[in-house]
This record gives sequence, structure tokens and C-alpha cells, in this order.
Amino acid sequence: MIVRKLVPHEFDVTVNLFNYYFDEAVTVIPSMAEEFDQNSISETIKHYATHYDYCWFNSLDNSRPVGFIAGYATECPWNNSIITANIAFVYLLESHRNIDNFRLLLSEFEQWARLIKATRITGGDIGINAERMEKLYSHFGFKKALFMIKEFN
Repeated sequence: MIVRKLVPHEFDVTVNLFNYYFDEAVTVIPSMAEEFDQNSISETIKHYATHYDYCWFNSLDNSRPVGFIAGYATECPWNNSIITANIAFVYLLESHRNIDNFRLLLSEFEQWARLIKATRITGGDIGINAERMEKLYSHFGFKKALFMIKEFN
């Protein structure tokens, strides 16, 4: 298994992987199904893969993408020299979900975070099994923080 930046010939497969990610999220938050827009998914992936303050890395089994990690950088509002790297999406096909493969993804993200001079990483996920993600992040040294959501009708 290797992890590397998304390359153009992997784009369509990556979109399919994101669709699997979204399908899993819909099982937790069914209302997300009504919000689905395929064009937005493509634009999101392109944006994350092409901007300096964003990143998109694919996990590959041989040459086949089987997962991804993506995120972005934010400056601290009271001190713009403090940068946080935020994990927006992390996903592996169920057949490839194990601690070593997640370690590879998180390690690549951390390397990117260090490259952009981030001083910390935040991680979370909306719509994916919250307990599983909490265990995963805790395993890699993340500490709990609060993130909540309120939807409007």
C-alpha cells in the first residue's frame, strides 16, 4: 500500500471512492441523500487537489485507489502565524480498513501539514461512524474537542 497525491488519471476512480464515502455517510445521516450533487463532488476533489492550502492524497493497492485523506489549512484568527491542518475527509474501502493503512494516510497528511508549517492537526468527520472515527483518532494521539451540528428545516 502506498499513499500519494491524487494524479489526474486517478480522478474518476477517486470520484467513485467519494461516492462510496457519501453512501456510507447517508446511512448515518439519511437527509444527506437529498443534498447529493455529483458536480459538487468533482469540484471539491479538484479544489482539494490543486490548491496550496488544500491537499488530497489517495491510498493505492498496487495502482488501484482504495482510499483517501484530504484536508485544508486555516490560520488562527488571533494569530495568523499559527496554522492548523484540518482533516476534512478520510476513507478506506472496508476491505482495506486496518490500522496500518490508516497510519499511512495520516502520516502523509502529517507530512503535508509540516510542509505548510502547521502547528497542529484537527480531525473529524461528518456522517461516518463517529465512535469508530473517535477510536481511530485517539489511537493516533488526537485529543477530544467539541464539534456539533444543527440543521435548519
